[in-house]
Parts: sequence; C-alpha cells; structure tokens
Amino acid sequence: MNHKANSKKGEQCDVELNPKPYPKAGDKRSRHVGSLSSVSETDTSLNDETQVKQSKKKQKSKDQEFNQTENIVMKELKEINIKLNNVLTKDSTELKTMIKDIISQLKDELLGSITLRVEILESEIFEKAETNSKLSKQIEEMSQRLKDKEDENEMLKRTIKTKETANDFRFNDIKQYSKRSNIKIDGVQDKENETSLETADKVIELLNRHITDLKLNRDDIDIAHRIGPFNSRKSRPIIMKMISRMTKTKIMRNAKALRTLKDPVYVNDHLTKLNTTILACVRKKQRDIVVSTWSREGNVYYRDVNEIVHKVVQDQYQYWLDLPWPST
Repeated sequence: MNHKANSKKGEQCDVELNPKPYPKAGDKRSRHVGSLSSVSETDTSLNDETQVKQSKKKQKSKDQEFNQTENIVMKELKEINIKLNNVLTKDSTELKTMIKDIISQLKDELLGSITLRVEILESEIFEKAETNSKLSKQIEEMSQRLKDKEDENEMLKRTIKTKETANDFRFNDIKQYSKRSNIKIDGVQDKENETSLETADKVIELLNRHITDLKLNRDDIDIAHRIGPFNSRKSRPIIMKMISRMTKTKIMRNAKALRTLKDPVYVNDHLTKLNTTILACVRKKQRDIVVSTWSREGNVYYRDVNEIVHKVVQDQYQYWLDLPWPST
C-alpha cells in the first residue's frame, strides 16, 4: 500500500515538472512572435495567421489535458491519503492489540515461570522442613537417650560410690578388728634411735608404776614401736600390741588416771584413720549435743546432754562425715 502511494506521488511530480505549456495570448513571448511576424508580414501574413490559430488551439488542448491529469492525480492522492489514514488507524489499533497481547503473553509466561519457581521453592522448603523435623526428632530422641544414659551412669556412680563406701566401711571394720589388741600411747619421753625393746621397757615401767597390780612384762607385749620420724620438740606416739586382751582391758580402764599425772600420758585404742576421723567429727561438730566422746574396742561412743550414751555404728559414719566443721 505504501509503495503504491509513493508511485502515485512520483507520477504527480513528473506531471508538475515535465509539462511545458505554450505561452498564452498577451504574454511577452506572444508579443515577441508578433514583432517577428510583423517584419515579414507583407510576404507571409496569411501563413502566420494560420499558424497562430493552430498554435492557440494546440495550447488550449494541452492546458485542458493538463488540468484533467492534475484533477485525476489529486483525486487519486486524496483516495490514497484516506486509505493510508484508514490503514494507519487500523494498524495502530492492531498494533495496540498486538502489544497488549504480547504484554499479556509475557505476563502469563513470567507469572507462570515465577509460580513454577515458587512452587519448586515451596516444595524444597517443605522437604527441608520435613528433613529438619526428622532431624529435630532424632536429636530429641538422642538427647533423651543421652539423658537416660547420663541418669543411668549417675545412678551407677552413686551405686558404685555407695558400695565403695560400704566396702570401705567394712574394710575399716576389718582393719579395726586387726587392731583390737593394740594400744596407742602419747606422752612417753622419746629419744633418737630408740629400739623396740627400749620402747617396750619404758611403757612397762610407766604402766606398772601407775597401775596397781598390773605386773606387766615383756611376755605380755607382742611388739612396741614409735610412729613417724624422731622430733626433738615432741615425743612420737607409741603403738603397743598386747598378747592378752585381758591385760589390754585392764590398762584401758586406768587410762583416765594416767591423764591426770604431772606429765600426762594418754592411752587410747589404736583406731584406724577413718575411726579417728569419726571420733573427731563426733567430738567437734555437734558440741551443743555431745558432752563427751571416747573409744572402746575400736568403737566410738559419745554422751549427749541428757546423759545418754550412744555408740556410733557404721550406718551413721556418713552422716557424721557430711556434717560441716565448726568455724571456730
């Protein structure tokens, strides 16, 4: 359609540029021709008049033809212009529609792509959430199992500790039983490099001097020895194992009198380390209740404020050990 319009315009340009109309009557060229014909009008007047008439006719015919051609071209140009306007209007509407369709299609495609991607992401998120949920559940189960194992281990530790403590107490009783014939004596003068016989003789002389009818001799003693390294500033304790338990009992009954001497001598049962600690706990930890403490045959006793004597049995050891020591 555009090509046809351009063709018509080209034809119009040719029509306007190529035609060379003859001069009309009365213009300069006509007057010039008239002047030339006047020079020789005497000879050629008839021919000239005839030629002028013919020329006017031809010029008029050409003018009419040009006017007709111009009218036709203008008419066709108007029609072409109308058609072009219609085409442009139609094309503009179709273009708008096409653009709308393309935009709509792009929107649909983009929305579809985004929707698909969102669905994929939602699916992945859901899968991740399920995985995390499973992992969380597994972690929770493992944590619970671990806690159960820790509780079980703690219970086993307490059980083992209880059994160890019970075994320690039983072993303590066995050790204490092995010391049932022993006496521990503090306050007997010491010397460096003292032998067991010298130690035994010192104890025999001291006890016979202060305990009536004891009549102690070397045959009554299994062994006597000092504990620890020599210290010139303090006498070392003596451990003496008796042959006769009856002799030991008689000595222990007079132990209180020996503490009242000018140079006090302290005679006690030879206690195990644990029983020594228990005796100290009973003596110091509850002074508002306990009036006095002592040991006999390896057992610990105390008298309370009501003058009631109590024997500390094995089941009570832990109670006394757990009590806090006094601050003063």
